[in-house]
Amino acid sequence: MKRKPALLLCVLFLFLLLLTSCGKSTTEGAYSAVDARGKTVSLSHEPRRILTDSLHLDETLLTVVPKSHLAGAYYLDGEPGLSFIAKETETLTKVREYTPERIAALQPDVFVVSDWSDPLLVKKVEEMGIPVFFCHGPVTVAQIEDNVRLLALLTRQEIVGRKVIARMERELDEIEEVTASQKGRKPVGILLSLMSQYGGAGSLYDELAARGGWVNGLSKGGLKNGMPLSKEAILAARPDFFLVSDPYPSEYEDYEHFLQGFFADPFYASLRDSVRMERLADRYVYDASPMAVYGIKKMSNHAYGKILFPDEPEELLKGYEP
Repeated sequence: MKRKPALLLCVLFLFLLLLTSCGKSTTEGAYSAVDARGKTVSLSHEPRRILTDSLHLDETLLTVVPKSHLAGAYYLDGEPGLSFIAKETETLTKVREYTPERIAALQPDVFVVSDWSDPLLVKKVEEMGIPVFFCHGPVTVAQIEDNVRLLALLTRQEIVGRKVIARMERELDEIEEVTASQKGRKPVGILLSLMSQYGGAGSLYDELAARGGWVNGLSKGGLKNGMPLSKEAILAARPDFFLVSDPYPSEYEDYEHFLQGFFADPFYASLRDSVRMERLADRYVYDASPMAVYGIKKMSNHAYGKILFPDEPEELLKGYEP
């Protein structure tokens, strides 16, 4: 009879052990990550199907994890004139219209957005129970690097993220060394773009120009990001060159119409003989991922009118082995 209580205790212990182990299996792998909003985002497991809503986030994400982690790709990822990941994403499902239904159909483990994203869409996706993780819509190089940290945290690839940032810093150090060695007055450039209110003080472009060792004529002319180009700003800037971002195919007609209209004005037409025209692919002007370092180099070459940075393979700044 004395053995019966001991047997009951043993059975009870085994039952509790089984119950505990079952509880662990339902939450195994669960973790949380703090996003750019400072919000803690909970995930049931390490994400294997990640969807973002923009080119710069897809580019940044692919420096941290391979393409097999993407549930889909932004439609402009495949445009080589604008994207550094056209080859990597060529087999992925492209998304042009982001609706709650389209996002749900791709079954992402997490939807990655930025403060440039549609807040109403974000709200609806969260209401569907899909975790939403915020990054920056970067206006500084520091925010690009922070996006790497955030996505590395989200994917539990912190060591990989640190390697990506180290690669960026090596590129930036090289750029600083080369541009600091240039003698004389820094060239002044004015951006001509369909995004006619982009590029003034406070924009990412403004910092990329400064890091490239030349002067952004928009900010020199007193324009802040979001303000339209004006004749007064051009007169104040006294530019050495116009930087014209070459369009990708679907935008070609719009760009040509814009330039024709711009130089139809006698004031702007009068500048053609004294101000250089420098054309450069969109991806070097607008990129907001770690590959923006390539844009700094290309824009610097055009600003100085000579090769400061020879052509090189423009590979993704991955922190992992292929």
